[in-house]
Amino acid sequence: MPAVSDSGVSPNPCELAVVVVNWNGRHDLADCFGSLQDSGFSSLRLIMVDNGSVDDSVAWTSMHHPEVEIIETGENLRWAGGNNVALRHLLAEDFPGCILLLNNDTIVPGGSLRRLTEGLMNDDSVWAATPRICYAADPARAWYDGGVVGSWSGWIRHDGIRRLTGRLNPAPRYVDYGTGCALLLRPGIVRDMGELDEEFFFYGEDVDYSLRIREAGGRILHVPSALVLHKVSASVGSQSPRKVWLRSRSHIRLLRKHWPRRSWPVLALTQIGYLGGHAAWHLINGRLATALAVLQGALDELRGRDY
Repeated sequence: MPAVSDSGVSPNPCELAVVVVNWNGRHDLADCFGSLQDSGFSSLRLIMVDNGSVDDSVAWTSMHHPEVEIIETGENLRWAGGNNVALRHLLAEDFPGCILLLNNDTIVPGGSLRRLTEGLMNDDSVWAATPRICYAADPARAWYDGGVVGSWSGWIRHDGIRRLTGRLNPAPRYVDYGTGCALLLRPGIVRDMGELDEEFFFYGEDVDYSLRIREAGGRILHVPSALVLHKVSASVGSQSPRKVWLRSRSHIRLLRKHWPRRSWPVLALTQIGYLGGHAAWHLINGRLATALAVLQGALDELRGRDY
């Protein structure tokens, strides 16, 4: 089993497998795998699931990071499908450790993996844990500092987004959901919880999995002392109509899956404000196509239109 060793370092809280799903992301892999290799975490297993890349991601990784196990799917299974391939692989061999789902467009500073796994393993009620995630281009500013889900409103957002980290709460705390950008799972949880829902075409899979964890009695811990840097929206574009359309569709699917029908009358009203506010913000900033995509995505999901 390939591993990254660092002799002389005290034992870590658990074995750790890091799963990185890649699709034509060769330009990000050097930073991602380089940071993991230098993370200072012993017994670290690295797995790249390549979703049918047509660039040289596989050849480059094989040459420059032979410690990385590569699973080639031959097609783009997207985030959920690619991760599920790795989860099945780990379950089949009864891997005993923690599993970190990590975006390929990330950088993990030294010590972060240890702090994150310690937070997870020191609290038996915690089934998943998340680090503080900052913009790679502006590391002093947070992109994710916990996930918030409005239980009656259905409003879903990152806590602390775009705020300076020096003004944020440094203490670990329980949160409503963990982002799939960097989501650590307790040993054995995947066997109990099952796979990620691949019916979410793009976005929403992480919130769905988090809500399933909480519905089953688990907690999600946010560990601000663990840090990940994220090259945000490198794959789709930060405000592209396509991205916004996909996000709206996934948002509506998430509400229909997890919110009971008795709450739908109130939910319908709150979503008018939620989606309307997003559309208005894009319109004010001169992005007419993106504003329309917010509303079109919601309508297309309600009507069950094909992707």
